[in-house]
Formats: sequence, structure tokens, C-alpha cells
Amino acid sequence: MRAGVFCHFMIWENLKLSLRLYSRPLSAMSGIIDEGNFLYGAAAVVAISLLLQFTVRTRIYERYEAVIAPPAQHQTARAQGEAAPAVPSGKEPSEEDEEDLPRGPVVQRLPLPLVGNYGWWFVSFAPFSAWTTLLALAALYVPSTILALVLVAPLGSFGVVLRRDYGPLLACTLVGWAAAHLPFALAGFALTPLKLGAGSAFALWLAGNLYFGFLMICALRTLCGVGYQHAAGAVALSWLSFCGESVVFKVGFSLISSPFLLFWIAPLLLGTIYAVTSAYRQRQRFSRNLEAATINPRDSEAHYQLGLIHQQRHQYHAAMERFKRAVEIDPRETDAHYQLGRIAREQGRLSEAIEHFGVVVTQDDKHAHSEVWREIGATYTAAAMYEEARSALERYLERRSYDPEGLYHYGEALNYLGQIEPAREVFRRCIEAAKTLPYYHRHQGRRWQKLAGSRLAARKERARGAGASSINHD
Repeated sequence: MRAGVFCHFMIWENLKLSLRLYSRPLSAMSGIIDEGNFLYGAAAVVAISLLLQFTVRTRIYERYEAVIAPPAQHQTARAQGEAAPAVPSGKEPSEEDEEDLPRGPVVQRLPLPLVGNYGWWFVSFAPFSAWTTLLALAALYVPSTILALVLVAPLGSFGVVLRRDYGPLLACTLVGWAAAHLPFALAGFALTPLKLGAGSAFALWLAGNLYFGFLMICALRTLCGVGYQHAAGAVALSWLSFCGESVVFKVGFSLISSPFLLFWIAPLLLGTIYAVTSAYRQRQRFSRNLEAATINPRDSEAHYQLGLIHQQRHQYHAAMERFKRAVEIDPRETDAHYQLGRIAREQGRLSEAIEHFGVVVTQDDKHAHSEVWREIGATYTAAAMYEEARSALERYLERRSYDPEGLYHYGEALNYLGQIEPAREVFRRCIEAAKTLPYYHRHQGRRWQKLAGSRLAARKERARGAGASSINHD
């Protein structure tokens, strides 16, 4: 009885999250990370992939990929001096080999809309098993997406990110794929009695995949906290994982069909599945425990930890609510004040940011390894209060003199104060500090290295232009 109630509750909650993807995708992805379920996503993918196969993909397959051309059509085309239809090998038979043409029908591929014959490098619409799409998403797409994201964004090693994020990303991928393709599969089903054309079917298939790509961008931004550009680049690269999908699974299934290999592979697969599911459940359990801890009216730490989760997912409004609640419970919650100041600075509320940072330095002058002074200096620089920015950044650099971000902001303050030569020297120090960072921190200084280099280059260009104008004047 309890299992049935829990099952119905799980299905209903995941269904609500799926429907929310159409209106608030970022919020829905956050809910899937915290409350999603593999079984629901897997069942949805299998059901919708079958519906899509019989309503949309079959039309495309019969029209473009499995076109029947009788041998007589080859001979007629040659007699009229036209190009004969292509044969499966992709080579035009010569006149000497005309007698070797097959006597029965010839299956050929026609160019796809928009992409022509190049599209066949990436897709195939041949009929597949009910489990093919599910296995392709789990075994190919999700790992390749994580690999692509690691290549374009500084998240750490592939192994660490795979163990940490595979479970929640798989849940987001399964539910996102089902939600993205459901409207277009239903549209194909509704248009079937009206004889849905192959061109319209291809448009429905393409629209579903584009929408799925958009949802995956939302999933990567929410789960990993990366920017939209990095997420879009990873999604574009991971599409290549479906190249030759049918070949990969045909070879893979033929290998594991051997009882001897299956005997050795089964424990490994079961162990991997157990590790993924247990890690994902522990992550969800941690979030639920934090939510439960907020019932205690004196527990500010739970609100602060939930605020960090929302902040990492770029859900700044929810993060601010949590941090403010933590400050209300405990006014000496220095970490919450610090994060509220950072969010306020990023959103352009500079006076509010200074107020929060002021509370932080009053409570702990060395908070966050003294980075609060760097934040104060950057906030004053953004507010065009350059003398105050210089004073705060000098205090910070007395303690951490090789921080590229602090050096860049200090150089900016000096530059706006008219101290050109000291600013140039600080920008050079910024570049040097970024280059000498440890390997695992080097990506953090790359941004400030580029900005400092652009400042120096702009200064040289202005000096060169001023020298040329003086020569022309003489």
C-alpha cells in the first residue's frame, strides 16, 4: 500500500516537473536535480521514442533513407544522359558494369532538407529497438556532454565531474528529452490521418531536437553553474556522440551477447549503476535534509547552505531569500552577508553591496582569506569612487600581493586616478601573477590576464597614435 502511494506520488511530482519545463525550464531543471527519478525518465523516453518512431521518423525514413529505385530507372536515366540514382555503395556504376546492376529494387538515400547529403553523417532514421534511444542517452550522450563541458569550461578533471554529475545530468537528460519531443510526437500523431508529409515530419523531428538542445543548455547551466556560452558549446559538441549510433550499438550488443563476456561485464555494469544511483540519491537526500533543518527557527546554517546551492545554480532571487533569512536568524552570519554583498555587486546594487561588505569587515577583517577587501575595491571601482577603491585594494594586496583579480582592479583604480605608469606596472604584475598560478588555478587568472593585456595594448595604441599625430603636426 505504501509502495503504491509512493509510486503515484513520484509519478505525479515528476510529471509536474516535466510540464514546468515548458514554462520555467531553469526552475524545472533545479527541481529535477532535487526530486527527479531515473525510472520515470526512462519510461517516458521509451514511450515517446516509440511514438516518435511510428509517427515522424517512419515518414522520413521511407521518403529519404529507404527509397526504392527499380533497375530500369538506372537504364532510362543513362539513355537520357542524366545521372542515375545512387546505389548503396555511393558510387555510380560504370557502363562496363551496367550488366552487373541488381535485378531487383535498389535502395538509395536522397538528400535531406537544409543539410543535403551531409546530414547522413550525423543521423539515421532506420527503425530501432525500443531501448536504443534510452541506451544512447545514458551510455553515449550524457558522458560525451560531460566530456565536452570539461573541455570548454574549467570544471576539473573528467573523472571527478563524471562521478559527481552523471546521475543528476542523466535525470535531467531523460526528462528533458521526453518533454522536448512529446509535443512534436503528438503533432505527428494528430497529422497522421491527414497524410503527414516527409518534409513536415523532418521539420517536427528537427524542432524536437533543437528544443532538446535548449533544455540541455538549461540543465548544464543549472547543474554545473556554467555560462550559457559554455553550455551551448558543450551541447553542440555532444551531438557528435550520436554519429554512427546504430553501428555502435550493433557492435556493442554483438559483443556482450557472448555468455562468457556477459559473465564478466555484468558485475561491472551493476556496480556502476549502483554507484550512480546511490550518489544521486545521497545528493537528493542532502538537499531534503537541509530543507527539513530549516524548520528549526534558530538554524541559520541550513538556510545559508541552501542559499549556496541556489547561487551555484544562478537562482539569485532564491539565494538572496535564503541568505537574508540566515541573517535574520543570526545577524553575525558573516558568510551570508558576504554572499549578499557579492550578489548585490553583480546585479549593480553597489550601495547595498558596500553595506553588506561593511558588516563583514566589522565582524571579521580577514574573512574569505581577506577577499572581502578585493570585493570592496571592485565595488568602489564600479561606483567610480576610485580613491576609496585604491585604499581598499592596497590593504588587500598587502596580504595577497600575487592575486591577479586584485591586481587588475588595483590597476583600474590607478588608471582612473591618472597614475598611468604605476597602473601599467600593476597590469604587468597581473599578467605575471596569472602565468605563475598553479595549473589547477590557472583558468581562474586567465580572464584577468586577458583584461590586463588588453589594457596595456590599448595604452600602447593610444601612445602610438599620439606620437604619429605630433609628427604630422610638426
